[in-house]
Amino acid sequence: MNEHKYNGFSEEHLRRIALRKVNFKMSVKINISVYITVCIFLSAINLVFTPTFWWVLFPIFGWLIGVAEHITAYIVYARGVYPSAKRGVIFHTVAYIFVMLFQLVINYFITPLYYWSIFPAFLWGTGLAIHIGTYYIYHRPSTDDQGVLKSRRERAVEKEMEKMQNRQKKE
Repeated sequence: MNEHKYNGFSEEHLRRIALRKVNFKMSVKINISVYITVCIFLSAINLVFTPTFWWVLFPIFGWLIGVAEHITAYIVYARGVYPSAKRGVIFHTVAYIFVMLFQLVINYFITPLYYWSIFPAFLWGTGLAIHIGTYYIYHRPSTDDQGVLKSRRERAVEKEMEKMQNRQKKE
């Protein structure tokens, strides 16, 4: 059987990847459509039955966190971001942004004179900064002496393997 090869991938393998991307994109479109429809429906209920308090903002912003993560997952997959450390930083950043947005909405409507939302924003933001810093220091690839793109972790693993091989040779 004569298979066509594209950048090292068979046509069948590329077809499976394309199918996954199409399915993923369709699921994101469905999620966004349902989200918008439900938000309109809940807004109408809120307007008719309790127009003085906009409780509808809580489910709208709460669900937005999930929608944002779903869209992020599609973009990460579609763009081929495969290193798990990089994906982790991306998802962590998106989650931080949308959860903090949700907390600001809650803070504004529940206790507008007391800005409690700055505490989790600062503490989680510190953790996010550490996560990003760790990625850039330890996982982000850079060019080594031979011009090969490797992360600090990969270089450390190779150095450790050389030590282990040298010990074996001595024994």
